[in-house]
Amino acid sequence: MRRPAVAGAFYPGGASELGRVVDAFLKNADAPEADVRGQVIGLISPHAGYAYSGQIAAYSYSAVKGGHYDLVILIGPSHRAPVRAAAVYTSGSFGTPLGAVPVDEAVAQAVVDLGDDFAEDPGAHATEHSLEVQLPFLQRVLEGFKIVPIITRDLPPDQCEDMGRALAGCVEGRKVLFVASSDLSHYPAYSDANRVDRETVESWKTMDLKTIYAKEEEAMLRPSRNLACTMCGSAAIMITMAASKALGADAVAVLKYANSGDTGGDTTSVVGYAAAAVYKSSAGGKQPREAKAGRPAEAEKDGTLTRADRKKLLSVARVSIDAALRKRPMPDFKITESSLTGHQGAFVTLHRNGELRGCIGRFTADEPLYRVVSQMAVAAATQDHRFMPVTLPEMEKIDIEISVLSPLTKMGDISELELGKHGIYVMKGARGGCFLPQVADETGWSKEEFLRHCCLEKAGLEADAWKGDADVFLFTAEVFSERDLQGK
Repeated sequence: MRRPAVAGAFYPGGASELGRVVDAFLKNADAPEADVRGQVIGLISPHAGYAYSGQIAAYSYSAVKGGHYDLVILIGPSHRAPVRAAAVYTSGSFGTPLGAVPVDEAVAQAVVDLGDDFAEDPGAHATEHSLEVQLPFLQRVLEGFKIVPIITRDLPPDQCEDMGRALAGCVEGRKVLFVASSDLSHYPAYSDANRVDRETVESWKTMDLKTIYAKEEEAMLRPSRNLACTMCGSAAIMITMAASKALGADAVAVLKYANSGDTGGDTTSVVGYAAAAVYKSSAGGKQPREAKAGRPAEAEKDGTLTRADRKKLLSVARVSIDAALRKRPMPDFKITESSLTGHQGAFVTLHRNGELRGCIGRFTADEPLYRVVSQMAVAAATQDHRFMPVTLPEMEKIDIEISVLSPLTKMGDISELELGKHGIYVMKGARGGCFLPQVADETGWSKEEFLRHCCLEKAGLEADAWKGDADVFLFTAEVFSERDLQGK
């Protein structure tokens, strides 16, 4: 076990006191500067002594409290040991007064196997505090997780981009959280720190590594007395940003900012701290996961459903999920309406408190529509890889939305696409992905942006693949939800 190096110095050395302190910080993190509206993939958290930055760090960890992650990739700067690029701790565990956190040895070894940028170097971690101080917060907000600890030196944005994408490739299919450990400006006066740090955190919102790096260089070239750096963990932030983007993140929320002048009192020479979440936004997430490979065939029916039809399909969806979660046989639905027995594709989307909770669907079907809805409802509740399965008590807070699809028609020209009316399915070879029609309304994208985002984020293609040899299919959808029909 890697024993605590800064317990009793950066944070309390006794388990009871440490637990009380961290819990108090978390309790007081109740008024973030921004909301997180989606699935958190990465965090940015400071790493100074808790007396200075602990309350700020709590805002980061409040964003994932009670979340379901089985792996945390910790990335921070090396303050004491020289490292070539990134030093990985590959075995055993990291200890704090709250207990030991196991290293995911298989993932850590896979990271080392990525190549020269990542090297096994447990010795570099021996006295480093940047990762250690994050662990007590993680131990209070998550359960049953393992870690991969990585410390880095300063690196250029292109290299960070490559490293982040490589890390994302190692953890595909895992419920992973990336944590970047970094303080902000070092040693300017209070007013200068506020100005520089606000510019820095604004650059994070672009999610563009070259912009973030350029903002740091620009700040260092301007006359700011005693400014030693703008981010001591700049590489950690950029790698985390790149990895999170590769896993679907599309937004950054800056949750809290302060500096040591606010928390420690001395304003003549301060260090800045910020808490932020990198996440996949609900707007970007209200889409099905990528369509399966295979050339789409036309659906057999395209009609308008009555209010009674819609209520019946929503009932089928809810009853099906209930049976699946109770591990009971699926009911034999007695449905004879021709509008519900034709062969037609559909997606079922689950929301909880307005946030995406699951979405899976099928473009075409060789079964009646009501059976497709039944199957997709169960899949959305239990098989969407982005989320933990829905629980039975949770269903009381779930709103079910159904999108019944028209036949797919191949787009010949972008002029045929009508935003808000058409969904798109982009396909090239074995890769494909789609956006439902409502995504255009939710995002405000132009036609070109709608197509580019689908190619890049859903189909895994080049952003402009739709202009080349990728096929684009158009479809419409009748979209309705339990919330819409309440009281009707």
